[in-house]
Amino acid sequence: MDLVKKQRGRPQDNSKTVAILDSARSLFLSKGPNVTLDEIAAASGVAKATLYAKFKDKKAIIEAVILREADLTVTEEQFLQFTQRPVSEALYEFGLQYLAFINNRDLLNWDRLISALELQETDLPNHFFNLGPGRGQQFLTRLIAQAMETGQLAVSDPVQAADILTGLWLGFVNLEIKLGVRPPLTKAEMEDRVNLGIKHFLKIHGA
Repeated sequence: MDLVKKQRGRPQDNSKTVAILDSARSLFLSKGPNVTLDEIAAASGVAKATLYAKFKDKKAIIEAVILREADLTVTEEQFLQFTQRPVSEALYEFGLQYLAFINNRDLLNWDRLISALELQETDLPNHFFNLGPGRGQQFLTRLIAQAMETGQLAVSDPVQAADILTGLWLGFVNLEIKLGVRPPLTKAEMEDRVNLGIKHFLKIHGA
């Protein structure tokens, strides 16, 4: 996927790419998908020509922003490390990163952005969901499936099991945080929720 154009010659100035993605993220979440490339260039302090040199269009910028957000949940490298650990440890580390990502009110703005894209009758909402939240859930499903194959979990449907586990971790509090009726979870609260969720999950699905 050619999200960021590659150039030969002298090394690229990554600070400009970061500035573009930071500004684009803020604008998309506050104003929706109708933000213009001119607005993104102005907010990031780069020339429009520089923006086009790094990203081919607005869709590529949105994709890059969402992929960067997704890596805050878990990267492919981290996932491979998780698969080398006992399932209880892997689920704990994954759960902490997952909750740290979910545990902020920006997610409500992401919901609004995806809904606005859906109103434009494009394939972007499904595509962006798979890049972002769906990607994290796929990692968890793969982690559970591997633990099932190695005999660490007694799971018949890893997709359903992953759904149940995230429900145990998030519960109703996720909606309360997104709607602003309670503050985000503290680190201690996240650790408690992850531990308790895994404890109940293993009572059902432990081998």
